[in-house]
Amino acid sequence: MTQLAVGRSLPPKPVNLDVIEQAIAALLHGLGQEEKEEVMANTPRRVAELYAETINPSGVDIEADFTVFENPGIDDLILVNDVHYVSLCEHHLAPAFGIGHIGYVPDATIAGYSKLKKGLNYLARQPQLNERLVVTSLDFIEARLAPKGVGLILRSAHCCIAVRTNAPSQEVVTVADFRGVLREDRYRNQLWASAMADKPAFLGR
Repeated sequence: MTQLAVGRSLPPKPVNLDVIEQAIAALLHGLGQEEKEEVMANTPRRVAELYAETINPSGVDIEADFTVFENPGIDDLILVNDVHYVSLCEHHLAPAFGIGHIGYVPDATIAGYSKLKKGLNYLARQPQLNERLVVTSLDFIEARLAPKGVGLILRSAHCCIAVRTNAPSQEVVTVADFRGVLREDRYRNQLWASAMADKPAFLGR
């Protein structure tokens, strides 16, 4: 087993509970909730703690935990499908729920599957745009694996759309990018097909 140098640092995500609490109290006041004693007394802190846990889940150290292994001889596409993630739309601070599909052709090293999932989730859990999330996630994988090629497809539903249309969000936003040999049709088409395919029953169809 080898450990690849981190290469590129992940962005810091500092959280200040007191500042968030004060801001939520002001928001509730602006929403006309000041007569609700329990809400004004306790909701600001609850919301601050929720945002803190959403953005920085406890016990996650993706920098230290991203292990890689020597490639045993794989020279074709490795797919990791249906990687669920939660994010916040940075335009409205409303939750977004998504599924990522990762494909890469390795060179000298391969990644633990859970590490790819943790990397995507770390980058997603902050005020974010899907377009930026694709770019930073591919940067993350390239910096740690130096693969021959890598691609990522993100498909997500956004609560800001649901709230503004007064209906459950059925609109799915899809953003994708491909690098290196993943730009070749044989790899790109395989990743798209796996992302859009029905899954076997034991995979939660």
